[in-house]
Amino acid sequence: MNRPTPSTRKINIQFAAVQATYWICFFCLSGFMVVLLRKKAFSSSEIGILLAVQAISSIFAQPIISSFAENHRRIPLKYIVDAQVIVAMIMVFVLNFIGHSMIAATLIFIVLGASIYSSLSLINAIAMQIANSGIAINYGTARGVGSLMFAVTGVILGRLVVIFGVEIIIPAFILCAALSMLIVTMMYAPPVEQEDQHDHAMKGGLFELISFFSRYRTFAGFCLASTFLFANHAFLNTYIPDVVDRLGGNEYDQGLVRSIAAFVELPIMALSALLVTRIKAKYLLILSALFFAIKGLLTFFSGNLTMLFAVQLLQIPAYGLYLPLSVMFADRAVGNRDRVRAQAYVNVAGMGVGMVVGNLIGGVILDHFSVSVLLFSSFISGMIGFAIMLAVLIRYRQPGETKLSGNSSPIVNET
Repeated sequence: MNRPTPSTRKINIQFAAVQATYWICFFCLSGFMVVLLRKKAFSSSEIGILLAVQAISSIFAQPIISSFAENHRRIPLKYIVDAQVIVAMIMVFVLNFIGHSMIAATLIFIVLGASIYSSLSLINAIAMQIANSGIAINYGTARGVGSLMFAVTGVILGRLVVIFGVEIIIPAFILCAALSMLIVTMMYAPPVEQEDQHDHAMKGGLFELISFFSRYRTFAGFCLASTFLFANHAFLNTYIPDVVDRLGGNEYDQGLVRSIAAFVELPIMALSALLVTRIKAKYLLILSALFFAIKGLLTFFSGNLTMLFAVQLLQIPAYGLYLPLSVMFADRAVGNRDRVRAQAYVNVAGMGVGMVVGNLIGGVILDHFSVSVLLFSSFISGMIGFAIMLAVLIRYRQPGETKLSGNSSPIVNET
């Protein structure tokens, strides 16, 4: 017997809680990871390699996991996310006991990439499954709550790191991950959609990947643009300790920079569903790509911590605008049977390939050049991403609707 569907309000609260706990966990794990690895005597190049390996693992894991999810639709996505969180908790616990061992660290980061860093695409897919089942889900507000909790965590954890040392991030992550798993388990799962044999025939390996992007060429161009934008993001985000150090700051200031950037994202994410009813989504995505580049340039010119803090306001039209719209775009730029994989591929292109490029090149730049070169490279990467986004979306026409914010909102509002 099917359980009754919870109210729309309850489902939105549940999803907001899922986003909140995920981004708390994300900050606990990534906010001070560079600092932790440096304390274990890893060089900037080694750290860049470890973070790149983690991202590469995520790149390969996400399509595999999403394909598994689509081939086993009777397994709710939330249980797959739970399994990923459990694996991540084990790996972080083990990380606490290794010293400067590149082999052990590489293995741990490979598994982290395939677990917690791959789970975001499934969390986004859960939201789109609910929306496509006819329930109005406000993704932007939920993601904004995630940004708020990311910001609060940055302030609190930054202070705890100053008081207790950077090792505090490990028990903090494990505790928050346990809470996240509990909340994900309680999340509403929409009824299972039956899959026909044609769907199975379309899946499998490299040839299907090529076929996928051949069918959806604009989506492929969007993913390429996202790769360059997230390389820009990696330059500015992964190596924020070096940027802050250059300006005379400490670990608390590092957490504060991240918190400001996350906090200001909240309003724009909450308003994203309203914005796309008034402005074509493609123009908003092009605008956000431009501000990725502008943020890199102004960070380059930041001469003190006050200006660096002020530059974080550009997170509003950059990452804050891009993220909810990219999830909506991926859901509507492909056919129904490809939606879970589309979320995975967007995540792979950005937080996977883009972060690999940014982390690897960023580490090499810091070992051989300077922070200034790193920041100017972020500007160049952002401009390339903007140019590609402009080229692929300016003439794009793809109508689509989904249930967001209590009404049918055009995700790609092209008329």
